[in-house]
Amino acid sequence: MAKPLDPAALGEFGLIEALRRRAKSAGHSWAEAIGDDAALLRPRVGQELAMTADALVEGVHFRWETTDGRALAHKTLAVNLSDLAAMGARPKGFLLSLALPPIALPQRLDGFVSGLLAASKRYACPLVGGDIVSSPAWMLSVTAVGEVPRGKALLRRGAKPGDRLMLTGQVGGSALGLALLEAGVPHEAGGAARPFVRRHLKPEPRLEAGQKLRGLASAALDVSDGVAQDASQIARASGVAVQIDVASLPQPRGFAAACERLGLDPDVLALSGGEDFELLFTVAAKAPAASAIAKRIGCPVREIGRVVRGKGVSLLRNGAPIDLQRLGFDHFKPNPLPSDK
Repeated sequence: MAKPLDPAALGEFGLIEALRRRAKSAGHSWAEAIGDDAALLRPRVGQELAMTADALVEGVHFRWETTDGRALAHKTLAVNLSDLAAMGARPKGFLLSLALPPIALPQRLDGFVSGLLAASKRYACPLVGGDIVSSPAWMLSVTAVGEVPRGKALLRRGAKPGDRLMLTGQVGGSALGLALLEAGVPHEAGGAARPFVRRHLKPEPRLEAGQKLRGLASAALDVSDGVAQDASQIARASGVAVQIDVASLPQPRGFAAACERLGLDPDVLALSGGEDFELLFTVAAKAPAASAIAKRIGCPVREIGRVVRGKGVSLLRNGAPIDLQRLGFDHFKPNPLPSDK
């Protein structure tokens, strides 16, 4: 059994060496991985590299009272892979910048590293390098690298008036999971709370779906800040307006009842809760129906709106406009909903 990862005992370079041993081989695409000043990637002919970075900060994105090392590690990698999925890219590897207190609990760090390497193996995305520093609080920053055929990446800016707005999976479950955690439900919870808590702590990036949407989706991104706000990103990048039919939003089983018990509005959570990491995308008016697209990409798909001329996002119910002042999460604006962010 490997020795516990105790930063105070190992020091910076001992911790790096321990990570190198546990990470093992990065695969044939990487000429060099952990051990040099930079990793060396051999991109395949005809492929472009897609790169993304995301950070999770203790006290801003997570608290130890509502998560553990393994779950945090999974989420740290998954949120970055979701960005690659939204581009239609296949993961190739990732870099980790790990900032942690010198007195970080060894069992907590062990859980994080074990969970990170398990997620790395699951998604075929090896750890190839990074940095380790001391910090007053935990901060985890991943830079993920993927590849996509040249000229085939999914972008936010391709939506056109007349296109239909589609959504994979369901939304609202992650925000409800966080609300349950904030209400005191333990992160190991079972029963009715389990799928919502798990949805928040261990999101699943839609990697296969993203790759299969190449050539079909006219614009795409992942739902990290809420459907309404993320739809506004497509609208802004494409120079169009987006209409969302609130009644069509797919919500998990038991979602509305659980929201009611907590005094939450299910429509608000579904529209603006965020961190569901589903794919929001547009397709041409003549594209196949949502059911056919679902069969093609291997996951549920629902048509939730359309693209029109104009600017911004409008919310409709039975054709009538409704108002939702808070479209989604913004790090630098007041946030009235419970959030780890």
